[in-house]
This record gives sequence, C-alpha cells and structure tokens, in this order.
Amino acid sequence: MIEEHLQYLKASGEYSQVTCEIARAWLLQFQAFCGGRDPAALKTKDLERWHKELVWTPGANGKIYSPGTVNLAVGAVRRFYRWAMATGKVSKNPTATLVTPAVKKPRKSRLDSLSPSKRRKLLACPNLDTSFGIRDRAILALLLETRISSPACSKIDLHHLCFDTGALLTKGRFQKIHSLSDGLLADLQRYCRESRPLLVGPGTQALFLDRFQNRLSVGSVQQVINRYWDLCSF
Repeated sequence: MIEEHLQYLKASGEYSQVTCEIARAWLLQFQAFCGGRDPAALKTKDLERWHKELVWTPGANGKIYSPGTVNLAVGAVRRFYRWAMATGKVSKNPTATLVTPAVKKPRKSRLDSLSPSKRRKLLACPNLDTSFGIRDRAILALLLETRISSPACSKIDLHHLCFDTGALLTKGRFQKIHSLSDGLLADLQRYCRESRPLLVGPGTQALFLDRFQNRLSVGSVQQVINRYWDLCSF
C-alpha cells in the first residue's frame, strides 16, 4: 500500500521530486515500524507510539531528530493516511490525534550577530584552569549553538541533559528538544565532571550553579555573556 501511495505522489504531478524523496524515506521508516503489519490495520495508539519513538529515539547519526524533522515525518505519514481514506483503503485516519507544533524561530540576541571568528574568540576567553571558567565556557557554547534565551538556560536541570543521545530539553517560552554537537557535549561533559561537583549542594537539580551552590539566575547568565563580551572588546 505504501508503494502504491508513492507511485501516486510521483504520477500526480502535484509534488516536487524532493517532496517525493522525503516521503519515500519516512514512509519506509514507518513501514519498518509496522514490522510486517498492514498499515491499514494500525490504530491511533499505534501511531501515537510511532510518534513518541520518533521524537525520542536517535537517528542513524546517533542524534535525536529536530522538531522540524519530526514534523516532516509526521506530514508524510499523515498524507499517506489521507490518501488511504480518499481511496477507501481505511475508514478512519489514525494520525488525527498527532500534534505537530509549529517550529518557532528563536529570538535574536547579540550573540547571533557574531561571525565565526568572533564566536571562536568568545569561546577562547574563559580560563579553563578554573571551575567557573569551565562553567562559563559551557554556558557560552550552549547559548551560541542552541540560541536559547538566558531564562531558558537558567531553568535547565541536570536531568534535562542526556549525554547518551546528545539531547537537551529546554523550557523557555516553549519546550524544545535540542540535538547537541560533539563539541558542545564535550564542553558540558567537562563541566559536569570537573566543575559542577565543586559547586553543587545537597538536592540541587540545576545544571548551572553559582558560587553559593544555587541555580545560576537569569541575571547571572546575562552577566556571563556581558563579562566575556567586554573582554573581547566587541
């Protein structure tokens, strides 16, 4: 049935070659999830499980899929079931409950205006011979790569970070899962290994901490940015 749908997409002339190729890739992935079951026999709970696995299971490169990529996959499968309903192959659309929130663009900050060379200069500023320098390097690298806000950075707890999958959950204006680069993971691992144990207090859940063993406040995150920005004379 999936192959028949792919042939329809190609023959209809309504979809570009790129769209057809993306649909094929995700529908073959979905077919593997079906495990020999007829897609027409799947229920809403099956599609919800597929969606959950798609969000949390790393892809071939070992990283979790971005929200935009997940939306592409859901779009391909949703289109398939709409076609299946229109052709009488299924009586109900099991993708009806799947939610694909809009991928919002992060707010601009002055860090976003930095050229690659200035980014490297900024990241080279913290003194990595000190626990706070290691912490600050991790914070700057995180802000530069993920483009999260200072409030979102302050809210991160240790359990929001998963080194096995390279994933980070942030909760700013909206919740988002980030797939982190190897370089950023290395900075965060060093912080968690060498610096955070010297700062953490009993029962502390926050990822980034101040000298008083408390969660690093929004203002303190901004002070980290300002300190190294001024040192770089940007």
